[in-house]
Amino acid sequence: MKKIIYVLSLLLISQLTGCIVFYSVSYEVNINDDGTGTALVTIEDLNTDATTKEMIDEDVKSILEYGLKSTEFVDGMNAEGKKIVSRNLFVEKEKLNALISYEFDEISKVEGMQFDDPYYYLTIPPEDSIISTNGQITRTNEYKRIVWDKSIKTLKFKMFSDDTNKEGLTSLAPYYQKED
Repeated sequence: MKKIIYVLSLLLISQLTGCIVFYSVSYEVNINDDGTGTALVTIEDLNTDATTKEMIDEDVKSILEYGLKSTEFVDGMNAEGKKIVSRNLFVEKEKLNALISYEFDEISKVEGMQFDDPYYYLTIPPEDSIISTNGQITRTNEYKRIVWDKSIKTLKFKMFSDDTNKEGLTSLAPYYQKED
């Protein structure tokens, strides 16, 4: 999960002066018969730990300009085998969320998921927290793994990232509303 969070953070908001913190990330992965598919990624409750107005403004600009509007973001995702279909920000219950949809040619392009007939699976470190999934979870001392039978065509999982109610964080929702 740390890899997933790290990659998403880099993809969504590179060149930041603060660090973007979010509550959770969820995936809904639709698989076609030929192994291609689409992934819908939802990142909930975007915040920054920036400590000055200037740093907060840079994080807001990075999300709105880079993550939401730039061709560099799209090009970077394409280079990873993820063809962006859509990307949006929205405020719900006073929290800023991101929604990204992309197409892929191989399941391994979706956060390192794997297919070993007859199963799809995702392996994560044991300390990472799975909030929900429509797969089966197995645990060992070395890892956690979510496993789905190949008959399941929509693979879902939601992972906890960080406590966004802790002190020192600034919600990005009001800044997005100002720009909207």
